[in-house]
Amino acid sequence: MSNKKNIFSEEIELSEIVLKKTNQAFEMIRQEDIGYMKKTNTKGKKSFKTQAAAVACVCILAVSSISAVAAIHHYWGRGMSGNIQASGEQQQVLTEEKVAKVYSEEPDSLSLAVTNNGITIEPDTVVVDDRFAYMSFNISGYSMEDGMEPGFEMVNVYQGDNPEDDDARVNMSGTMYNGIISDENGAPVYEDGTSVKMHEDGSIICHYTDSNGNMEYIIQASIGNENDSFLGKTIHVNLKNLGTFSKAKFTPAAEGNWNFEIILPDVSSSQNIKVGQKVEGTDFTIESISISPISMKVNYSASAAPAGHEDDLGIPEVKGVILKDGTRIPYLTGAGGSGFTDSSKHNAYQIAGYNRVIDVDDVAALIVLTSPESEKVEIPISK
Repeated sequence: MSNKKNIFSEEIELSEIVLKKTNQAFEMIRQEDIGYMKKTNTKGKKSFKTQAAAVACVCILAVSSISAVAAIHHYWGRGMSGNIQASGEQQQVLTEEKVAKVYSEEPDSLSLAVTNNGITIEPDTVVVDDRFAYMSFNISGYSMEDGMEPGFEMVNVYQGDNPEDDDARVNMSGTMYNGIISDENGAPVYEDGTSVKMHEDGSIICHYTDSNGNMEYIIQASIGNENDSFLGKTIHVNLKNLGTFSKAKFTPAAEGNWNFEIILPDVSSSQNIKVGQKVEGTDFTIESISISPISMKVNYSASAAPAGHEDDLGIPEVKGVILKDGTRIPYLTGAGGSGFTDSSKHNAYQIAGYNRVIDVDDVAALIVLTSPESEKVEIPISK
């Protein structure tokens, strides 16, 4: 699916004042033209240029300014739009509010591209809040056989200047965008909403390339320490050797290093909300949440230390939200983690990223899973 759009396709509605002034200007031009035809000296000509034409120019500039403002659109890359789905309006708002950044719009975007062995990789879109950073990279100049899975032999992501520092660690996952998204019920579909198809061997047919033959690599990173923040931080992304994977075995196609230093946006989009609601069927209470359009942090207290077993700490998980209009998004959260903030296990947290952008002001309740075997419960919140 191409992410190219016609930014002039929308009609521009001019205000009554602008229309009135425009009509007045053209009427002045008409009158001056009539007057000028009756005169033989140059004063009439000069008057026409400096008065009516000037007024017309002002009006045309006003119309042009309105058109320019209305035509400003920010288009996230295909991979980012698929990885964390957002409506066109949401993309505009988050970019205008500097929560997201589209690198192709930057004047120095070409200087950010790195080329090795004829393959060029460059940052495309970044969306960030306190806890999560979603980054996409455009890849051009690389092609492969149909049915293959592209990827890098090694991907290293860290914050700060020294990868060996204790504070440099981030949690991350990376993948080549395959054209498959999830609907509101968590089912996999293609970008146009159609069901995914299978190869004869039973593997899923993926759409790695766009209409120009380019691909996008997606990185989802989250803070390594629950008290940390990504805002304004410098993130290093090092990509090494591009090739294909088959049954977890990597086959190199192009050797090279594509290294990037990215300064993340520093604007927080999170809202802190006191909840104070007990999670039914557990000893936990959701005390508060920090919620943004792309992730949330849930703060719990517990009247008793949960038993837990193996990798299950016994901490409830927020899986989705209910909007004020009744819309349920039960499979909103994905990557993240949870843990205890003290040795008594009486305080805990959950950090979770989303698979789509939400409007925080529209959220009316949380959908919480208390255990893998239990039914989900709903926790109302008020803002």
